[in-house]
Amino acid sequence: MAYRLRTLTNFIIGITLTGIFLFIAFRGTDFAELWFIIQNVNAWWVLTAFPLLMVSHYVRAWRWQLLLVPVKDRVGRGNAFSSLLIGYLANNIIPRSGEIVRPYTLGRIENISKASTFGSVFLERMIDLITLLICLGLIFLVFQRTVTDQFAWWNTLSLIAVALTAIFIVSIVLLLYQRDFMLRFAKIVLFPFSERIQQKGEEVFHSFVDGMMILRQRSNLVSIVVLTIAMWIFYIFAAYLPLFAFNLGDTPVNIMTGFVLTIVTSLSVIVPTPGATGSYHTFTVETLTRLYGLQREVALGYATLTHAVGYFSVIFVGLFYLLRYNLRLRDFFTQVETENKE
Repeated sequence: MAYRLRTLTNFIIGITLTGIFLFIAFRGTDFAELWFIIQNVNAWWVLTAFPLLMVSHYVRAWRWQLLLVPVKDRVGRGNAFSSLLIGYLANNIIPRSGEIVRPYTLGRIENISKASTFGSVFLERMIDLITLLICLGLIFLVFQRTVTDQFAWWNTLSLIAVALTAIFIVSIVLLLYQRDFMLRFAKIVLFPFSERIQQKGEEVFHSFVDGMMILRQRSNLVSIVVLTIAMWIFYIFAAYLPLFAFNLGDTPVNIMTGFVLTIVTSLSVIVPTPGATGSYHTFTVETLTRLYGLQREVALGYATLTHAVGYFSVIFVGLFYLLRYNLRLRDFFTQVETENKE
């Protein structure tokens, strides 16, 4: 019962945060003007986000397939893609649940260890985080004066990003070349916890470290780097092209705007709201109005429509794969509750 209460609590927190961020995003909005803007957009430009997002998700699944080589040599790319979309579907309901649902789904489809698959997801997230931190540094270099004028906290964030990037890089080097030392360190960290948590934590950590060995092979490392860059390029165009659906006037919008929006919206995903609802809107609106001078209603129209495309595309495609594999979403949330219990 306690673990079910925890899951329910996480859901309530997510909904509450969604309400707060939506209030921040939409406060002071002229809704008649917003509706007029939405009615008069060029829908085809907005819909370009759908195929670009699907391709970026497919590239992410391709990269995940490579990261899973130490677990199973030939994981089906289609199975990785479908598991990824089902995980995103779960995130649209309960924040963070997709990180458990995704390895559970692939484990069932491919008949592989869930703990080993979870280790690959953790490695994937570490790669994404390092990439995000590097991109934050690039934004600071390009827009230093403008960003710091509009967002006083950006200097602090940049310093934190630099520090975390250094820590992660050193950690990766140690994991790659001082494996035994890091395994002993993990045991020390897990020592205060119960025996069950220690056993589970060590199992996941072992699979994570074993998975990292793929980075020592130059060909695999190059492939992972190239796929990571390709994935972010598709994300950037998915953010950039829908801007043409709106009357932007003389607003200085270019491909760099897509880059900035991609990084900012990636930060919004960190906030535990279902499908980044609310946090995506707030982060996007603040970026477009403060850095690029867009009218608030135009920025809100962009945020609302692009979020809807991303949100509902994940729901429809995720449900398609649920039906295809004869899976039930309830089983996945039962798994989430079980993980919380353990």
